[in-house]
Amino acid sequence: MKIVLVSSNASTNMGGEAIKAHQYFGYLLRQGFDAVLVTHARGRDGLLRDFPAERLVFVEDDAAQRMLWRSRIGGPLVSTCFHLLAARLIRARFDPAQTLVHYLCPVSPVEPRFPPQGFETLMGPFTGNIHYPSAFATREAPRRRLGARLHRSAQRLLSMVAPDKRRASHVLVSGYDRTRESLGWAGVPQSRMTDVVDSGVAEAIAARPRATHQGRIETFACSGRQVDHKGTDLAIRAIAVSHEGARLNVYGDGPSRPALEALVHDLGVGDRVRFAGWLPHGEVLDGIAAARGYLFPSLAEANGIVMQEAMMLGVPVLALRWGGPAMLADDGSAIYIEPSSETAVVEALAAGMDRLIREPHVAEALSRRARAIAEARFGWDAVAASWAAHYPSAAHPTRAEARLGPNAACRA
Repeated sequence: MKIVLVSSNASTNMGGEAIKAHQYFGYLLRQGFDAVLVTHARGRDGLLRDFPAERLVFVEDDAAQRMLWRSRIGGPLVSTCFHLLAARLIRARFDPAQTLVHYLCPVSPVEPRFPPQGFETLMGPFTGNIHYPSAFATREAPRRRLGARLHRSAQRLLSMVAPDKRRASHVLVSGYDRTRESLGWAGVPQSRMTDVVDSGVAEAIAARPRATHQGRIETFACSGRQVDHKGTDLAIRAIAVSHEGARLNVYGDGPSRPALEALVHDLGVGDRVRFAGWLPHGEVLDGIAAARGYLFPSLAEANGIVMQEAMMLGVPVLALRWGGPAMLADDGSAIYIEPSSETAVVEALAAGMDRLIREPHVAEALSRRARAIAEARFGWDAVAASWAAHYPSAAHPTRAEARLGPNAACRA
């Protein structure tokens, strides 16, 4: 039985969801699954470098997608176009009686996928139904606040128009109770949901030596697309009130960067905050591994693969006790901050950084515990195996195919 893995993006250079799809597809091929990846053509060059061409199906932009992408209000429909085009390609190329379609990314439990009729589907891991802490509600964009109020009604309506999730043979859930609740509104019975870890940490990262913490190190790191919900402004404000001269390297880019750069100027911390922009993933990891800690004050993070990676590197994480990050560690492996107010978060971030600078033995203890948790829970093979365990038995490779790995999966 063939596995058709569908992900709007798959790349090692596009952020968390795209990296997840790339890693999982690689796992399927290494294990000998007869798998094909359907994804957007924007990742073509890297994917052709990493995987056999016959295992890849690319969705090209059409006129409608290009028009929606350029419009101010049509952006959310770009993904809908992708799924409609993907369904057309799947219908034309694969036998529904011999194919399982696994919808992996995006991870939203709301967005419709429009699978082709007659194909068995598995969906997820899904995560979502996450909104800002109440103390930060005024920061949330009006569109997101409206979405929170309409979420239940929207799920019920969409399930009638596009019943993709309630028709799936199984749904993987990584967003805990809030995502289960959302999927329940869409008509998915609890018996067809299974909780799993959202993503794994790449083997190459797990193979890196744990960062050790000795002496005085004042540098901290944060990374990701620079948008409001990442809370990078909170990290910058914390740098400004640090008593130990903490410094921050910001990796990534996005629409919030000009405002963040203006904030740095206004606070007079231009000599202590550096914007590195987008860099290859390996270079970002090098920067994080060299830091005393990783700042992750995200206000609406459904999971947190970057936190998992920092933990695997042995870099202490300072995160809000909110959303996905609150489920990844404990008080012995991360510094958690209650999202009670903006002032409280900024002061707690600064205090946490100052303590890690002054007391390297605290950083070392957090590092050791974080690495142990990451090795036990976040290894990619263990995470991926927990997802693939829900495939039909006919989709699993024979022992001979499993021994051959990608050579078996890449047969003509």
